[in-house]
Amino acid sequence: MNYTGDGWAVGLDGSRRWGTMGAAGLFLTTCDAQGRTLVLMQHRAMWTNRGGTWALPGGACDVGETPEDTALRETWEETGVRGQDVEILASLVTSTMDLDHVLRRRPTEPGDEELLTQALGATDPRAELQARPITHPEHGGRAVFGLNARFWWEVPDHSATRWTYTTVIARAQHQLELNATAESQDLKWWPLEDLAQLDLMPEFAASLPELEEVLAAVTAGDPRQL
Repeated sequence: MNYTGDGWAVGLDGSRRWGTMGAAGLFLTTCDAQGRTLVLMQHRAMWTNRGGTWALPGGACDVGETPEDTALRETWEETGVRGQDVEILASLVTSTMDLDHVLRRRPTEPGDEELLTQALGATDPRAELQARPITHPEHGGRAVFGLNARFWWEVPDHSATRWTYTTVIARAQHQLELNATAESQDLKWWPLEDLAQLDLMPEFAASLPELEEVLAAVTAGDPRQL
């Protein structure tokens, strides 16, 4: 099966998390001229999951990736920060959810156009598919329209039992230049001590005390301590 890691993981209570193979984000730190620890924060675009909140750059784990691979790739895609410019210090699972199923996204293939005719000609493909769903006759996937303005088949899979989010703690030697994409309203290096002033993504807010503890532990005694 030709699946990607993009797609929803659906919990036993019906709640959803992004990433059929889990997800990961980068808690990237540096320091300013006053010696304060700064964290790279992303103000999420309104169309994204938890849009309007502040969180870490990150996203769904893809096939063959480690959480560290995912965190670095997603950060590069969303901020322009390159993996070779940061030093990974630690990784920890900061959120989990027991699953009912995942909705794996399978790319369309040549020949699927006939099945998707009504949606392909629609002004608003999402609305069209919500009003008149299309199901693939062979693998049972339901047509969706979204990522990169593409059509996908969303195929239920009940074999996955647990979803995890891994936070990768890292540091940069200075405040790296940031380049926002459509997934961000803004990107900022924000003082760690002032993060509570932001409207944080709830899951990130819940993990912040543990992240601060681990950051302090892994940098203790380091002459480059942040």
